[in-house]
Amino acid sequence: MLSVALSTLRVRWTSFVGTFVALCLGVGLMATAMLVIGATAGVADLAQQRWSGAPAVVVPDTGIDLADSEGQVQSTPVARQPGLTPELVAAVARTGRVIEDHTFYAQLAGGPADQVGRGWSAAEAGGQLLTAGAAPAGAGQVVVGGGEAGLIGRTLPLLTADGPREVTVTGVTGAVPFEHAVFFTDAEAARISPEVDALAAYGPADAVRRAVAEAGRGPGRAAVLTGKERATADPHHAFLLSQMDNVDTPLGLAAGVAGFVAVFVVAGTFALSVAQRRRELALLRLIGSTRRQLRRLIYAEAVLVGVLASAAGCGLGLVGAPLCREWLVSRGIVSSDFTVPVAGWALVAAASVGLLTALVGVVVSSVRAGLISPGEALREAAVERSPKGANRFRWVVGGLALAVGVVAVSGTATMQPEAGSNAAASASLVLVIVGAFVTLAGVLAGPVIRLLTGLPARFSRTANDSVDGADDVGGAVWSTARQGALTAFRRTAATTTPVVIVVSLAGCLLGTIGTINAAQVSAVGRQLSRTDWVISPAGTPGLARPVVDQVRAVPGITAVASTPTTVYAEEQGPSALALQAAAVDAAGLDAVAELPVVSGSAADLRPGSIIVNTVWPGNPRAGDEVSTWLADGTRKRLKVAAVLQAGADSTQAYLDTSDAGAGAALPSRIIVKLAPGADRAATSRALHAAVVGLGARISTPDEVSAAATDANQESSKNGMLMILGLSVLYALVALANTLVMTLGDRRRELAMLRLAGATRGQVLRAVATETLLCVGAGALVGAVASAISIGGSWAALRQLVGPTPAVVPWATLGELLATCAAIGLAAAVVPAALALRGGDGRSILAGVAGEAG
Repeated sequence: MLSVALSTLRVRWTSFVGTFVALCLGVGLMATAMLVIGATAGVADLAQQRWSGAPAVVVPDTGIDLADSEGQVQSTPVARQPGLTPELVAAVARTGRVIEDHTFYAQLAGGPADQVGRGWSAAEAGGQLLTAGAAPAGAGQVVVGGGEAGLIGRTLPLLTADGPREVTVTGVTGAVPFEHAVFFTDAEAARISPEVDALAAYGPADAVRRAVAEAGRGPGRAAVLTGKERATADPHHAFLLSQMDNVDTPLGLAAGVAGFVAVFVVAGTFALSVAQRRRELALLRLIGSTRRQLRRLIYAEAVLVGVLASAAGCGLGLVGAPLCREWLVSRGIVSSDFTVPVAGWALVAAASVGLLTALVGVVVSSVRAGLISPGEALREAAVERSPKGANRFRWVVGGLALAVGVVAVSGTATMQPEAGSNAAASASLVLVIVGAFVTLAGVLAGPVIRLLTGLPARFSRTANDSVDGADDVGGAVWSTARQGALTAFRRTAATTTPVVIVVSLAGCLLGTIGTINAAQVSAVGRQLSRTDWVISPAGTPGLARPVVDQVRAVPGITAVASTPTTVYAEEQGPSALALQAAAVDAAGLDAVAELPVVSGSAADLRPGSIIVNTVWPGNPRAGDEVSTWLADGTRKRLKVAAVLQAGADSTQAYLDTSDAGAGAALPSRIIVKLAPGADRAATSRALHAAVVGLGARISTPDEVSAAATDANQESSKNGMLMILGLSVLYALVALANTLVMTLGDRRRELAMLRLAGATRGQVLRAVATETLLCVGAGALVGAVASAISIGGSWAALRQLVGPTPAVVPWATLGELLATCAAIGLAAAVVPAALALRGGDGRSILAGVAGEAG
């Protein structure tokens, strides 16, 4: 059968163009995504980084060690590593020269938010050399990393955790890619931040390791990094890794969605191709081919098309990956030094998925072709009949998928509403629902078209309730288009399916993510419902201590500062589960914040207690004691003051500032409530005076909610463009491709219409109307899928945050629907107009007969 398949491809290549294009684009999308994902697997080695000039770096390596029943120890690094102990520093210093690193918050006025302060000696380890001026010699002198020479001699305001101060610039260094630093004298850096955050060691590496091993047997553990490992001690390395994660997750989803879309598109185009060649398959049956041989023929054709299309798709991936990289850089999602090398495994994986997609896509078509008897095939070659076997398959598979999706959505809403706020989990449910409706598109298209075309008859005064009334309302053009859409089952299904994919994917994903974002904003609004003002950083990484002190000193208010931190809870395994927490002023939390309390009371929070939410392992209740570890690994037992409902708010625990331990983190905001009887205007003026010049802004709760809305929308926009953009484009191309494929079948129909007396304009209007009916049917089916997905998310999130809007992306759906209609009309009407050009019905029929001959 391979030789027959090769001959078929060579002679009837036009029948396979659609499948080839669909599969080629699908493989191209997956290859592009996989190449970029492969580039995010690690961070490229930078020629210069913070410790590139030091032979070895000693860094803290404190972790939470838990042993399972078999004695296997699992260590979880803590979020805030404590400084190196004086004993360890002294031991390493005995092996050779060392440079102590003290890193702290220091930001020049107008400087970047990630600017840090360090000791001048540490600049040597990173290869940061003076380009002008001199090294700092006194407490008030600094060198600006990457600064302009014109800064030398100027006195500039500087923000630190202790408040503003003025410094004099004595020199500048060249710019480096890994940090923005302000260098102080070593003594001043040690005074501002006494902890030794890292140690550049210039002695023999083996001696350094022995010294660390001997001195690190106590509570202050440390690690020695050499070679490429030194990069992991650079905070810029961690930042680059987080960037890679931000790309990896949505691109992984994009590759999955592309593969998901490819299966349906390829299945539809191959089924249409097989349907167009039914007369040939019938003839093969007549001359003795068995059903098994026909199935093998279809699979052989799929393999050949799959191999060729996968190879071409890999070529598209090689072109698309650099374009994707440029888009990521232009959006600021990755840095300009991000590169996408050619990875053989990514191309092989994409090609393999493409070939597998081709084989999966022809399963139904091969079975259908093998079940045809010679007489049936010849009869159906002239008159298309409803494919009952395929319809039963669609009803069974699509119905089961829909049932699973509906049960999962309703179960999430009723039993695990917190899962509704998880975008990744919601995306998996979205694909199940979309897959169900895409599978059902072929059998739902007819009833939906009857519904759409029956409405004019129902509302017409002259029409009756019969089907004929629906035909009579719009005249001959309307009747012809309606009957064409209802009788050309495969063409209608193949046209409707890409529209269902576009509308349902966009509606479900954008609507669900938009609803989650809206719930997060609603959670912020609910939490701030008792609040009058919120003080937050303005171009700084946090709020300096003077901001907190001066705000608290304003009379007539209750002010609660919130500092982000991490706590750890032991879960089964055993392992330490990291939870996002906030260290707050316990005495005022209940007065200024509305929290979703399930049991207990936020008013009971005090030193020695903690507020947890329902994701805390072991399901503790108010009044219980829990064992936890703080961000620096310190273990504590705290009493549960209240349990909160897990929801859209990312904060999973609250504890008193006195229990959070010492840390370098700055408060992220201050929530302020006006006392009863206090003068609002006077208090507002006092608050603004308290924060002026300290890198802070005062906002109302409504302004905070609006800012949260904008931030969520921007973040979601980039992610959704990566996930949706290429797949929607793919489906739109498939729509145009499908309509062009059906031109050969339509030419005989067009000729018969011309012979029946229809004018060229009437025929084209009938073609356009039929296409719009198919697009409208696909849009309606996709809208139902979107409603189920969005409604499920809304129902779940409403239980978590109370009243919250369900977000329907009307504008985007309208634009996509208009695009589908425009592409569909162009792909259907233009070829039809070319086929009708310069000929009546007889000449067109003669041309068709000539091509067939």
